[in-house]
Amino acid sequence: MKTILINKISLSIRIGFFFILLCPSVFSQIDSTRKFHIYTSPLQALDIFSRPMITLGGEYIIMNKIGVAIEGGVKHKDVDDYDSTIVDSKGYSYRIELKYYDAFKIESERLQSYLSIEYRYIKDDYNSKFDYYANTQFQDLVTDNYAVLKNIYIGNIKYGIVINFSKWFYMDCYAGIGMRIRDVKNINRTFNEDLGHEHTSPEYFWTIRDFEEESGSKLNISLGVKVGIKL
Repeated sequence: MKTILINKISLSIRIGFFFILLCPSVFSQIDSTRKFHIYTSPLQALDIFSRPMITLGGEYIIMNKIGVAIEGGVKHKDVDDYDSTIVDSKGYSYRIELKYYDAFKIESERLQSYLSIEYRYIKDDYNSKFDYYANTQFQDLVTDNYAVLKNIYIGNIKYGIVINFSKWFYMDCYAGIGMRIRDVKNINRTFNEDLGHEHTSPEYFWTIRDFEEESGSKLNISLGVKVGIKL
């Protein structure tokens, strides 16, 4: 079911861009009266550094320069496939964004800039695995199968540029900076540096983000692309 959804979204995007290439005359006919937009964030479906998600969002232009966007996402694949089944692997996200368009005037009918403030929440539960040595003599290699329960809260200020390909199709490219608060809990994890356990490298570098000790607030930098249609 999820594979079918991915294929449908990919096919829709290709058809859209193919239509644009066949109809160059629509480029000069940008219609600013189209108030409702539907979009997706394709790069999130390919995010190998986090949890790939299929997203779908909607934006409504409530005033001439003010837009409100709401987006939801569902995890469709774990980056790693572990045998452990301590918890059911699941994940989802949602974001709410308030946009102010034409914050910086761009002399182009096809381009439109905006500033926005964004709140995003990510829920991610999954199983993980980590190898470590039970003593400082690097003897007795132990495999630690454990679960990760992760809640992430993000607040961003963003600047973006909307590229209008036609009356209907557009691309939204943005960059943002803000704060990320991570609340991470581990279940059945046995690795503990206070007990003299020694981690293996370079596995430790990639796994430490799963540890509950990494909870707390950090700087958040976001870059992204959305593609959508205007109705």
